[in-house]
Amino acid sequence: MDLVAENENEVLCEKIINDIQAVFLKDPDLSTFEIIPTILNRNKTPVVHAEHHLGLESWCVKHVYDHAHKAIIGYRRQHQSRYLQHSDVLLKYLNVALLINTDVATFWNIRRQMVQTNHLKINCEFKFSALILSKKPKSSEAFAYRRWLYSFQSHDAIDWPSEFGICDRCADRSANNYHAWTHRQWVLQNAPDLIRSELMITEKFMRKHISDYSSYHYRQTLIERAYELCYYESNELEHLHNLKDLISYYLEDDLEILSTADVLQILLPGVDRAAVGEPRLSSFLYCCNLAAHDIRLCDDQKNMYGERESFENHRRSSLRFIVENCVRLLLGELPGLYLTPRTYGQLQEFNAALKKFDYATNAFLSALKRSEGLLGDSHRKWCTIFLGFNYA
Repeated sequence: MDLVAENENEVLCEKIINDIQAVFLKDPDLSTFEIIPTILNRNKTPVVHAEHHLGLESWCVKHVYDHAHKAIIGYRRQHQSRYLQHSDVLLKYLNVALLINTDVATFWNIRRQMVQTNHLKINCEFKFSALILSKKPKSSEAFAYRRWLYSFQSHDAIDWPSEFGICDRCADRSANNYHAWTHRQWVLQNAPDLIRSELMITEKFMRKHISDYSSYHYRQTLIERAYELCYYESNELEHLHNLKDLISYYLEDDLEILSTADVLQILLPGVDRAAVGEPRLSSFLYCCNLAAHDIRLCDDQKNMYGERESFENHRRSSLRFIVENCVRLLLGELPGLYLTPRTYGQLQEFNAALKKFDYATNAFLSALKRSEGLLGDSHRKWCTIFLGFNYA
């Protein structure tokens, strides 16, 4: 490229970048960004803006990104530690560069520095990162940036349902979106009072995206978190339909008329209720009922759609939750106060206790062991490794 053509290219790129920045200034409520596939320059601006949506025609993307990248690096080299003093000019290049390539950690770090020096407003940065995620819903850098921004916010001032909504949209747009579901787990840790709504939302997602195992794994984390917090719904304890159906299936008996106390006696015969505590026992029944519901859901999904690895893995995880927590409560003296072991040593200790447990002393677990052993060699091997069943 000769000097004249190069100068023309730089002028054109600068104009496009200025047009994009003008859209940012004009419309602070931009919600989506997309690159529009086009082959040729049609001698008009490639920046498209309509109803809070921003688009950039693909023919100019490479040139614009190269120009923005070069400008950002140039400012850093030329002005060194004082480059943030040129934040207004630097920002327009950062906006464009990150819209096109969201995975450059250096650019996100510059934005962090601009936030720390009050050159950028935090509320605007939340909007910008959400805009980035509309283009690339699997952007780990954008999710990490949002978590970093929240460190400056008061917990009570954060709209956690809105953050769940962003995770929803990202997971819906991109299958097996590990980064969105990991971010959602982080939100759950900070907003446990939203467990009930999360239980409903995740079931809908699992029914819609039958092969997206990330949602199934989050569901498992959600149930474990509910149990950890001793969460339960009192009205659900009056029925426990799914758990009763599961017990009836394994024991081959109709338990429709059983009370909650009877169900507890079947699962945990002889348990020291005073030592465990009523809240823990109530949460145990509630979460086991959720796990039983998921086992039935997986069976229904398999009958409707055929075999799926996600169905089988989630069924096994739900089954494991019930068996492991029955054993924990029956043994009583285990690390973590009846919760999932936190350290490797605790895990090893629990696995040893699980393998030594005498399942013959519990009619329900014995029937479960026998029934699951009929599902093939592969499943028997899984039960032996993860549930401590000995089929010898």
